[in-house]
Amino acid sequence: MDMMRELKNGVVAPSEGIGKWERAAWDVGVEVAGPNADDVDRLARFPHESLAAMRDAGLLSAPLPEEFGGGGANAAEMACAVRALAFHCASSALVLGMHTNEAFNLGRHGTTSPLRDFTREVAKNQLLLANANSEVGVGGDVARSICALNNVQQPWTLEKEALAISYGEYADAIMTTTRSSPDAAETDQIYVVLRRESFTLEPLSEWDTLGLRGTCSRSFRIIAEVDPGLVYSAPFATMANEGLGQVQQLMLSAVWVGIAEAAAAKAHAYVRAAARRSVGVVPPGALRVAEIVGELQAARSLLITSAIRFSSFVEGSEMSTANLTITLRDLKVSTSKLGVSISRAALEVCGIMGYKQDSPFSLLRIIRDAHGGLVMVSNDRYLHVNAQLLLAMKTL
Repeated sequence: MDMMRELKNGVVAPSEGIGKWERAAWDVGVEVAGPNADDVDRLARFPHESLAAMRDAGLLSAPLPEEFGGGGANAAEMACAVRALAFHCASSALVLGMHTNEAFNLGRHGTTSPLRDFTREVAKNQLLLANANSEVGVGGDVARSICALNNVQQPWTLEKEALAISYGEYADAIMTTTRSSPDAAETDQIYVVLRRESFTLEPLSEWDTLGLRGTCSRSFRIIAEVDPGLVYSAPFATMANEGLGQVQQLMLSAVWVGIAEAAAAKAHAYVRAAARRSVGVVPPGALRVAEIVGELQAARSLLITSAIRFSSFVEGSEMSTANLTITLRDLKVSTSKLGVSISRAALEVCGIMGYKQDSPFSLLRIIRDAHGGLVMVSNDRYLHVNAQLLLAMKTL
């Protein structure tokens, strides 16, 4: 896919996108994720139907390299797919986005023979990948680990109290950070693949939240046996700086943009319905919709231009430059704020019809999901890192 086509996909409504994976995700949203989204939200249950449809569409293998049986989709294509799905169900889109992050990392950094074999298996069987990088006791800092890989005797073992494992109970494999050995420093981290049959999860909390309820991101204690062949050869810090962290920011941002598009669509539909009732009269909310469109276009443009820029780094030089780091962290901060702003403005346009749960213009789930963007991951954490980097830069 050339750059102009990527730009077109990213800045038009997702229903008008022409990218293969964006169209596939949109169809999953229309046919499956959307019709089940309210039930998923009400019961705080995992979107099983969406996952099955994503598997049927090949979306779980899409971000893996073609040489291993994947779809070879780049970051821009997957960002468009995630935002198309988020238009219908943010929880389903987050499952696809977080899986995409791990799949991209596996394709890029899983260079050993056992990890290559695992990559082929993920592609062939459309396995769902999750991660358990957060940990109780480190204050949300994924660059430090308390738990350690016990590699002094066979079999290797690992025990970790994870602050949140999104859809962990439903994943086929979980990737997790850990100290490289019992004597290693907190920052001496490695990345490990835990297959479903090798671990047990003991719930440490429930998942009864304001929004994003279908991600089922409970806290768990992981007790696992570790296959030495499924330990990444590169340190976790290297992987985080060379793709893993950047793709996470892109995929999260794609979800917030998709939520914003869903809210804007509700407001647009409302004023069009009002206009049909009073032919020749511009409804009062139409002016506000015009303002919403400006914010929405800003969010779309931020997402797709950042995704294209990132893709160019993947194909060329290293990705850990300060400028790109700042750009992608700002992308997440900006799109999450725009998602909240647009959904709130849409509520003002729709009025009581947007406030009621039994209305076709209801914004209840959309607004709650949008606010999840402010805390996943903390905007203040990202801005603090950017502030430190900016002090060392001579130009913006």
